[in-house]
Amino acid sequence: MIRILHVADVHLGARFSGLGSRGADQREQLRRTFARCVDLAVERKCQVVLVAGDLFDNPNPPRDLAWFASDQLRRLVQAGLRVFVVAGNHDSAPDGVWTRPDFRSRLEGVVVFGDRPEAVRVEDALCVVGRSATPGRNPLEGWPPREACPTVGVAHGPVYRPDKVEDPAAVRPDQIRSLKLDYLALGDWHSAQQVEPPPYLSWYAGAPEFLSLGQPGFGHVLLVTVEAPGRVSVVPVRVARRRYHREVLSVEGADEQTLRGRLEGLADPDLVLELVVQGLREPDHVLPLQNLVQEYADRFFRLVLRDQTHPKLDEEALRRFEPTTVLGQFVRRMQDRLRTCPPEDRPHLEEALQLGVAALQGRGVVG
Repeated sequence: MIRILHVADVHLGARFSGLGSRGADQREQLRRTFARCVDLAVERKCQVVLVAGDLFDNPNPPRDLAWFASDQLRRLVQAGLRVFVVAGNHDSAPDGVWTRPDFRSRLEGVVVFGDRPEAVRVEDALCVVGRSATPGRNPLEGWPPREACPTVGVAHGPVYRPDKVEDPAAVRPDQIRSLKLDYLALGDWHSAQQVEPPPYLSWYAGAPEFLSLGQPGFGHVLLVTVEAPGRVSVVPVRVARRRYHREVLSVEGADEQTLRGRLEGLADPDLVLELVVQGLREPDHVLPLQNLVQEYADRFFRLVLRDQTHPKLDEEALRRFEPTTVLGQFVRRMQDRLRTCPPEDRPHLEEALQLGVAALQGRGVVG
């Protein structure tokens, strides 16, 4: 049985310009969280660590940051673990940190895969195949056939998803299956998630610490247990200090008192909170979001309040839409239905009219 720790997308050195004065705090937290990942690998008696790209946020980190990272990787080697690293799209460059002789000299015992696929045996118990990211190249191209022993891979790049990720260089699910690996450790996506199920199991580890808004599922490393070929299990383990919560509120119940109560209930100095208010509001219903941000900002690591509401249009405003336009035709047909509908249907049709106008105007109101 082989125990593996899969970590990716640490992004040491990220700037966090959107965090203002707290950006420096979060840069330092990335260091602490990566050190925690190293501690966890030793504590859980892992034999192998896979770093699936973007350990650094750019290919030329400051010397002190590069030395910090090398010290952490050396801790793993000194504890008897085998360590395998690929460069990601953020920290890969021909003259970047992973190719610098001064840095590489500090990584004795660490396997850093280059831009060509390579297979490395861990005694007779495991084979590790990897390839660093190269712009415009599918990271799984040209991989050798799997070995007879349990075989895992490590790579960095997006996975093809119709209508979402259609980059010609993206990893394709059928490509993952064709390699017949027991496990593929991926980096690039910042949320921990399974990509392919067994028997050719593959996962994104996600970022181990908060990096930016809109990335739920960060904060983990993966503990991977390879019992035998085709028998692999994955357990996400939370390592992040920061947490992220996004909540959508309907404007109908989002008065100032309600918002204050929600902020009081969620207050946490390590929480990144994004509250979004959506829907159609009365024209005189004004939400004091900016004042609330100023008042409560110190009670969160970061607080974002978004007003995505739109005022309801009165009869005069609706009459302004030209009848020769699609929008004008929609308004008039809905008004015709309102004049003849049963009383119990009127509230629903009035709401449908307002939402339809907002959608045709591209306002994206969610009712």
